[in-house]
Amino acid sequence: MGRVTGSLLLLIVCGLVAVGCGSSSSSSSSSAVSKCKNEAKKISDSSARKAAENACSAASKAETGISTAVTSAVNAAKQQCLAVAKQLPAGSARDAAEKACK
Repeated sequence: MGRVTGSLLLLIVCGLVAVGCGSSSSSSSSSAVSKCKNEAKKISDSSARKAAENACSAASKAETGISTAVTSAVNAAKQQCLAVAKQLPAGSARDAAEKACK
């Protein structure tokens, strides 16, 4: 019975992380990870507790990786946009295009 209870708690903990990861606010996401870790500590079954703690840590690392990837993609898109804008003849159209890229 303890193993079933631990498994159910693990699912609940993972759900808490998932809710936080869907948020656009990094403070909400870190708060969800903190809640996840706090809930994981409450699991009495040691193997289920360890699995929950590992899930919380993995979710936190994944969030950081996703955030970094998105930032890199946005920066690359801006650079490509500016490169194309600079190919336009000098003047108001070029200025407007460069401004739109930023």
